[in-house]
Formats: sequence, structure tokens, C-alpha cells
Amino acid sequence: GAWHFLLFWEQDTFAGAVPLALLVSRLFAWLPPYRVLMVHVFDRTQSGLVTALMHASLVASQFIIMPAALAGMDLVAWLLAWAGVLWLAVGVVTWWTGGRSAHASEGKRSV
Repeated sequence: GAWHFLLFWEQDTFAGAVPLALLVSRLFAWLPPYRVLMVHVFDRTQSGLVTALMHASLVASQFIIMPAALAGMDLVAWLLAWAGVLWLAVGVVTWWTGGRSAHASEGKRSV
């Protein structure tokens, strides 16, 4: 959510080179799809530990796969591409599950 914004507003980040509106839009481009995926995993597992590990893996993977030399608009483009990959993953998961939650069939009797 919004608390992640502070991580991008520190002095040594690219926030000074990018207008505030673009900074906010690129931040929220990838947070919603990842949250949807985390909610899906929690819905299936009912495990806070698994979703916490999922969040930790996101943070760790950003340090591993994001090129350190990126700055300014190049970094924004990379993060928007990352957001596109996450939205694609949300689409695949939604298609795969038929858009149903893990608990959608509870309360229904099989005949």
C-alpha cells in the first residue's frame, strides 16, 4: 500500500528525477497485481506465513533481478514492464481458476 511510497521517496532514489505523479503511478502499477496474487495465495493456503514469505521473496527478487544501473525514466520503464508481467500472471491465475475463490464451492452439496 501507500507505506511503500516512503521507500521510493528517500534522497538516494530516482524520485528527484521523476515527477511526483509519474512516481506514484509507477509505484501503484505493480503493487495491486502483486497484492491480488498474495490474496489468491492466502485464499488457497490460509497461511500468513506463506504470504509473508511471498512478500519477502518479492523484496529479495527486486534486489536480484532489477538492474542496479537503471535510473530515471529507464527505471520507470523497467518497473512498468514488471507490472505488465504481474498483471499477466493475475490474468493467468484468474483464467486457470475460472475466477473462483478457494471457498466458492463451500456450502454447496454434491448430488
